[in-house]
Amino acid sequence: RHTRYWRDWSSDVCSSDLAEYLFYRELPPGTNAIVAIMCYSGYNQEDSLIFNQSAIDRGFFRSSFTRVYNSKCEKSAGIGGTFVEHFTKPDMSNTVGLKKDSQGGLSHYDKLDVDGLPCIGERVSGDDILIGKVAPMLSGNDSYSAQLIDQDVSTAMRSTEAGRIDQVLLTTTERGFTFAKVRIHNIRVPQIGDKFSARHGQKGTIGMTYR
Repeated sequence: RHTRYWRDWSSDVCSSDLAEYLFYRELPPGTNAIVAIMCYSGYNQEDSLIFNQSAIDRGFFRSSFTRVYNSKCEKSAGIGGTFVEHFTKPDMSNTVGLKKDSQGGLSHYDKLDVDGLPCIGERVSGDDILIGKVAPMLSGNDSYSAQLIDQDVSTAMRSTEAGRIDQVLLTTTERGFTFAKVRIHNIRVPQIGDKFSARHGQKGTIGMTYR
């Protein structure tokens, strides 16, 4: 493949079509770093890097990361008919399919308010429930003896992530269904195993950090 380069005579900068499509000139290029090319202790062989731990402690290459979780209340076809899902903190005595923690408890639901959404600023970690939602259903095939119970269909956070609730949005769709979004914010600090690559994917994994 050939990349067409062109020169912007007004700014005296040589660029490419790819740079314009990906907005390279508007995005920050990163952090200026002092790099030494040398053999040292073997932890930087092949494609590995050795980082200065003291520089990391001062904020070197820290990044801000956000992820958005969303959920929409729709009609659910279950035993006994069709019901509409709704956001709420699941009732432990009337809900099936609850997500339990490693001790067999229900601590994953502690961050939810009564409306099924967490408060802004709340600290959350892996497997915590971010959007509480239940789908009503009838238990049993006999309509006379069946009871209306809830099935848990909540949205959980990724097990490997942690952060702080940055924004909560509750609105309705064009069809009239309730729609919720929860945004998680996290400051990531470089550590051993993290990969630092250029925009085109050159490898650079942290093999060791020294002060």
